[in-house]
Amino acid sequence: MSVPSPSDADVQAVLHQLEAGPGIVISLVDELEPSILKRRPRPGVWSAHEHACHLPKVQPLFVDRLDMMLSCEKPVIRSYDPARDDPDDALLSTDLQSAMNRYVCERQSLLEQLHQLTNDEWAIEAEHDEYSHYSVFIMFRHLALHDLYHAYRIEERLLMKEWPTL
Repeated sequence: MSVPSPSDADVQAVLHQLEAGPGIVISLVDELEPSILKRRPRPGVWSAHEHACHLPKVQPLFVDRLDMMLSCEKPVIRSYDPARDDPDDALLSTDLQSAMNRYVCERQSLLEQLHQLTNDEWAIEAEHDEYSHYSVFIMFRHLALHDLYHAYRIEERLLMKEWPTL
């Protein structure tokens, strides 16, 4: 399936959300009480800390995918699933402040690179093992939505009235 080229407005909307993502996440993280930061709602379900630390962990994956898509004629993208690819508690030992600093710095660097892409580069396609079609634009729209998904999960932890007894 051929992917239509994104409009300039669509690209600008994605870039705007990618720029806003770290600020939204960090603002939510700053509201969390230390006592609930690493608390999981139930076994196997991520804490706010894990949701926040996941974002800078996966950002280099998207940079690597972009590099591959810009340099290979027929790139093939392998999906990443933390439940499949990482130990269950892999993010609990991550230093949150360092992770958030990395998230901001690496996102800024990524945005500088994305602002330089041409319309043709935004439309470059790749084969993805999970998705019917995939392009540079879809990948970064996905990343923008991914930020919001994890921000939402962090806010759920922040607003929980009752935590299950462990």
